[in-house]
Formats: sequence, structure tokens, C-alpha cells
Amino acid sequence: MPELKFTHLPTKEELSQAISQAMSTANPVDDLLELSVRLHEFEQKYGLSSIEFFQKYQAGELPEPLQHCIEWAALYDLFTKTKRVLEATLMRAAIQPEMIV
Repeated sequence: MPELKFTHLPTKEELSQAISQAMSTANPVDDLLELSVRLHEFEQKYGLSSIEFFQKYQAGELPEPLQHCIEWAALYDLFTKTKRVLEATLMRAAIQPEMIV
């Protein structure tokens, strides 16, 4: 998953160029695998699956130590969105007829 790191506050042009470069080299399969590894780390640390955590997080039912695990919630949300996009893309590719040139 591409990360943007700057040693200074980037100009609008620098930020735009960095985002464009990151997007052009991004691989959603690699991103999904990386997100999965990071979620697994939280699951091991807290003994809770990500889906259970997220459901309790949204319902406000987490114990106090987990109430502020915003990073875990954000990672899970990004994981599910990335997975849906990847699944939809693969499904379109599987059912779309090949273009004959």
C-alpha cells in the first residue's frame, strides 16, 4: 500500500505528483494482503476478530481499552471497501465478453 512521506510541507504540485505516482503503482491485491496482515495483528493483540470488533465499535459496545482503536476501525473499513472493489472488478472481467479487434 503506497505511503506518502514528506520531510517538508509539500506544495500543491508536489502532493498532486506524489498521489498520481502512488496511484499508478498501486496494486489492489497487494493492498488487500497488506491490510489483512495488519488486521490480523490487531486480532492477535486483542483476541477479537475484525468483524466482531467493527460491529461492536459501530454499536458503541466495546470495552474501554478498545473504545479508541480508530486505526483498527479505519483499516477494517478500508479492507472491506478494497475487497468489494476488487471483487467487482474481477467479476466484470470474468463476465465481460472479450473485445474482438
